[in-house]
Amino acid sequence: MLFSSGPSQDHPRQLKGGGHLLGETAEHFFSEGAVGQLLRACEAADWKTVKQLAKAVVPGSKPNAKDICAKAALIKQQAASGARQEYGDGDDKTMRTDTFTLDGGALVKINLVFSAPATDVEGYHPKHFGELFEGLREAYGEPSKRYTEPVFDAYGAKYAAHRAEWMGTQGVITIIEQPGRDGRTEIIVETLAERSRETNAPKTANPLQ
Repeated sequence: MLFSSGPSQDHPRQLKGGGHLLGETAEHFFSEGAVGQLLRACEAADWKTVKQLAKAVVPGSKPNAKDICAKAALIKQQAASGARQEYGDGDDKTMRTDTFTLDGGALVKINLVFSAPATDVEGYHPKHFGELFEGLREAYGEPSKRYTEPVFDAYGAKYAAHRAEWMGTQGVITIIEQPGRDGRTEIIVETLAERSRETNAPKTANPLQ
């Protein structure tokens, strides 16, 4: 399951994505899921498994196992010390790219991007907006906000893109559709503090003004 709600309506709903729980500690993050499997393979000097895990995300790559381990260990060390770090992962078969943001020693943001091109590719199983939205609605109920807005794809074609948001006491989930030939759906799961941080971030000044 990509998304999970709490075990009971009497408890706050947990926000989970990409196999990780929003708010979990950096130590827990790096011991679970694919990243935990990767680091355990690194500790055992199992370079074959390290390469297999890397190729599951980027099949055409020729990864250097020792470099991958060194980079993951450094991110883990810095994230555990409280520094703001990002860790990338994904699933090639479902055409999903994951980005996890850790800050203050905890997971504060999960960003999942599901590519869904208009043409089918043999061996791949992309997920589209409708399926992802229904999965979120089943787990978290009706969204707090739902709307559409006009967007243009890379070829200049105009589409009505769907958006929805679930605001909770623990955090917020946003789903964003980018339709078109190179379509994708983005799901963002973030703490309220992280949402506030991004909302209040200073805007880049226009150099022409």
